[in-house]
Amino acid sequence: MRTIHLFDVDGTLTPAKQRAHPKFKKQFFKWSSDKEVYLVSGGSFVRLCEQLGPDVMDNMSAVFSCMGNVCYRRKKDEPRAWFKEYENKFEPPKALLDELDLIVSMSPYDTKTGNHYEVRQGTMNFSIVGRRASNTQRQAYAQYDAEHTERMKIVKSLREGYKDLDFVIGGAVSIDIFPNGNDKSQVMRNYFKDLPKDATINFVGDRTEAPGNDYALAVEVKKMKNGKTHPVESWKDTAVLLSTDAFSV
Repeated sequence: MRTIHLFDVDGTLTPAKQRAHPKFKKQFFKWSSDKEVYLVSGGSFVRLCEQLGPDVMDNMSAVFSCMGNVCYRRKKDEPRAWFKEYENKFEPPKALLDELDLIVSMSPYDTKTGNHYEVRQGTMNFSIVGRRASNTQRQAYAQYDAEHTERMKIVKSLREGYKDLDFVIGGAVSIDIFPNGNDKSQVMRNYFKDLPKDATINFVGDRTEAPGNDYALAVEVKKMKNGKTHPVESWKDTAVLLSTDAFSV
């Protein structure tokens, strides 16, 4: 029976936008060396390589970056040589960009470092604190958001104004934006559509509840006969999971 393991990255394998902990990186590399493992992340492929390192990446069967809007596969028998299997495009409307600028200016949060949105392949990423924020500044905003639910309120408002787009909470401080359906769940439709019905799928993510950016994929995995979602809060929880029976094959 075929067993597939899908992993989010930020908050699941690494601290958000940081490199993997050396001890866990060694554990994950050893564990993944003889299994069918895929990454499904909101981040770019380049950033994932920086976070996990080339040795871990070479163990992956495929990498779905930018919310699954780009699929990378490694060339057979060529370590560290990758090619794009598919790629979606997305051009955000100017009205949205203007509204995001307005949201930043009106936010009561006082630390704003600039570069508040980044257009990626098939998606874009937005944050109040900005992409130039230090890890300390990011942690401070994450704590603020946990108390004031600012991102949740922004997502709700934007969903009402842009019916053809979706907005989900991703990472520690950001919001992911993309056309409806171009969320992480698309990997099931585009890549695993011919999967045997008796295949086992494990999905591990830290934002598996709505409106988290792992939610849509979690829902699709649960539709599978042998599909299971494993919510975690950090890479430390994932480290424990890897030693359980569900992850032994």
